[in-house]
Amino acid sequence: MSFYRKFVAALAVMGLASAVFAAGATGAAKNPSAAKVEKTAVANGTEKLNINKATAKELATIKGVTANKAKAIVSYRHKNGDFKSVDELKQVKGFKRMDETTLKEIEDHLTMT
Repeated sequence: MSFYRKFVAALAVMGLASAVFAAGATGAAKNPSAAKVEKTAVANGTEKLNINKATAKELATIKGVTANKAKAIVSYRHKNGDFKSVDELKQVKGFKRMDETTLKEIEDHLTMT
């Protein structure tokens, strides 16, 4: 993994950790989903986001996914239900014309579970 990706991942983790600690125990008790981010660890040290649970803000942390594309993923999910496979991402506005290499890199950061 490149230095840049490790750096961005570290920043994302620090940002999430600070948000959890800022919310405190009472904030987490009121809104448990705010304290827990749905991620799956991968062997190479990165984490995958669950495409069916992640917020637009979380999706936008993936390299190659802009804020607008992240919103389009969430919108597509609300309109069509949960993604059946990560390949279904090709049906989302902003991803239809994306080159296969970039799409594959994005898909590598997403999971269904």
